[in-house]
Amino acid sequence: MSLFLAPASMRGPSISVVTALAGILAIAALGQMLILMIGGIDLSVPVMVAVSAGIVIRYGLPGVDLLPVVLIALGVAVAFSLVNGFFISVLRLNALIVTLGTLGIGTGAITLWTGVSFSLTGAAPQALTSFARASVFNVNVCFFVALGVAAVLGVALARTRVGRRVPAVGANRRAARTLGTRTVAIELGVFAGAGLLYGIAGVLIAGFIGTPDTSIGAPYQLATVTAAAIAGVALNGGPGSVAPVIGASLFLQLLDQVIAIAGLPTGVGTILQGISLVVAVAAITIWQLLSTGVRRVGRATRPRS
Repeated sequence: MSLFLAPASMRGPSISVVTALAGILAIAALGQMLILMIGGIDLSVPVMVAVSAGIVIRYGLPGVDLLPVVLIALGVAVAFSLVNGFFISVLRLNALIVTLGTLGIGTGAITLWTGVSFSLTGAAPQALTSFARASVFNVNVCFFVALGVAAVLGVALARTRVGRRVPAVGANRRAARTLGTRTVAIELGVFAGAGLLYGIAGVLIAGFIGTPDTSIGAPYQLATVTAAAIAGVALNGGPGSVAPVIGASLFLQLLDQVIAIAGLPTGVGTILQGISLVVAVAAITIWQLLSTGVRRVGRATRPRS
């Protein structure tokens, strides 16, 4: 489809841009996937992406050691996500309401802190920009970072005791608690991990864009949920897989690139993302209903001993 509608989207420079933005989206979407796996949803992603980007731009000045600044940016994103986790997992408040509330609070706080621009120049540190814009065979380094993050997360979810308990908590929190799982600790760990991923995405997007403003995180609110839903992650909790999230992020970013090259209005991309989200959620719901029906029929027709 890309070759037919916009052949330029599959050429070298375009591939570099697509893989960069797809990699950054994939990292943020993996964080959203973790939240969805425990039965929550995170609409405050834009704040954590923006605040981590803002910190590296505002304090990553020439001559300053960049590594501590990046670590502080990631730590702030983790702390913000843990605030969400406290209200949702400890106080058992509705995830939708909590994250919408913290989105508003965080957005207002960033505006008071920085104004429209993160610094006087608004430019990301040169070292970060050079890293985030580097490519290998036209594949941007941000995509390789995303693959590395996905590999680590996939191993953690599949091979560690804590990781295997994450979807169990999301599927049935009460049953998991009955079996001795420390559900609150698991959920807080998930929020911390998601915040770390949002922070990494924010640092990388700051370096790739070079001069982002405070709205840099806005696209990731809908896009992360859409990517996770296309990847088959149920919105009511349960298992999730990292590889489909990478593929879904590539699909969404390539779609945006085709729309841009074809000269279509930017709103078309948002509309298509919304349609993709609705279709994905409908498909997951239908599949769950069919699976439940098949199991019930199987139990009803099973001969009794």
